[in-house]
Amino acid sequence: MWALMTERLVLILKARQLGISWLCCGYALWFCLFQAGKMVLLFSKGQDEANELLRRVKVLYERLPAWLRDAAPQLAKPANTQEMVWTHGSRIRSLPASPGAGRSFTASLVVLDEAAFLAFAEPLYTALKPTIDAGGQLIVLSTANGIGNLFHRLWTRASSGLNSFKAIFLPWWSRPGRDAAWYAAQEAEYTDLAMVRQEYPATATEAFLVTGRTRFSSDWVTRQARHVRPGLPRNEWPESLRATPGLTIYVSPKPGRRVVIGADVAEGLEHGDYSAAVGIDGMTWEELFHLHGHWESDEYAVMLDLLARAYNATLAIERNNHGHAVLVKCKMLHTPKIALGHDDRPGWLTNSQTKPQSIDLLATALRDESAIIHTQATLDELQIYRVLKDGSTGAPAGYFDDRVMSWAVALMVARKPAQSFSAASGPARFPNAQPIGGRQG
Repeated sequence: MWALMTERLVLILKARQLGISWLCCGYALWFCLFQAGKMVLLFSKGQDEANELLRRVKVLYERLPAWLRDAAPQLAKPANTQEMVWTHGSRIRSLPASPGAGRSFTASLVVLDEAAFLAFAEPLYTALKPTIDAGGQLIVLSTANGIGNLFHRLWTRASSGLNSFKAIFLPWWSRPGRDAAWYAAQEAEYTDLAMVRQEYPATATEAFLVTGRTRFSSDWVTRQARHVRPGLPRNEWPESLRATPGLTIYVSPKPGRRVVIGADVAEGLEHGDYSAAVGIDGMTWEELFHLHGHWESDEYAVMLDLLARAYNATLAIERNNHGHAVLVKCKMLHTPKIALGHDDRPGWLTNSQTKPQSIDLLATALRDESAIIHTQATLDELQIYRVLKDGSTGAPAGYFDDRVMSWAVALMVARKPAQSFSAASGPARFPNAQPIGGRQG
């Protein structure tokens, strides 16, 4: 409840039957009774569902203690199925989730219920968002309904810190009385255990179970959720890294540790793919740090150079497309320990032969739990990464796989014996480059 009262944009992912819709109705009632001139809009799948939300508000109002209801503003007219209006000018309206609904209102509070199941979620959100941009509040809540819908995209961006929503996940045991025995009973009553996890998830990753040809088993990804954790506070970072944007550090540098950095490179466009890098322990394959954002190639190279020096790491940069520009900048910076490909050229080349190899290695690491991932946004990408129609693998349209690829590159380098990286055998233009090994097409 505190988040509803303090956050302007709230996104709630929940298990079934937790009473959160009732809670939001109670909040809407409090919002209207104690503030004058407020407009609250309640949206659900259809008019019947929207009316049910307003009915709950009315029930809560009628069950208020008589002294409180008498002291509060009175209803200006009898409540109907679609609107409640009080004498001090505040009102609540229930509306179906149609494309243009709510466009003509300036709302103080908007509640979007079961957002993952709305047929017109995208146009409705587009119409609604400007109505609260003058300072109003938006609460979006839902159980999960797979990937590709507006709710999943909002959640993915919120969990990555890429929008302003306060993301709240409520697992199945949030409701009193639900314990291991209760959950076992649900499993016994469903024919598809995957649907139990979607309806009654234990983690946010588990909630967004997907159908179709996903490359990584949902079980593999879900098991990683126990490793997710916040990063170290910035004052515990190496001083050279404290000004680095988009960086999360989980484990501080340690002398003698073998570290590998896998770096995926994007164009740096504001709305294009992201650049992502992951640093992993070369022996345990534990994630040490994570870098993610939109940068120009030379800016990204400087960040990678700082990370490589702070962790004394071997740096494997994907050299496709804009990776060449990053490699050139690293040459100018004299970045130590740049990994070489099989052709003695700096960088990792992703092609039709090497990409399946690296993705297969990542799949094995997830299946065997030989990798330890601390970043929730990485698990979100792994969950939706799939086999595409042409047989290749990647993220579905509208999603990203930069974190997946940074992990795939890092693991391909880390699996090689340490001595594979000790010889400074690169060409003269990269005297510190070190061989990756492995066969490329």
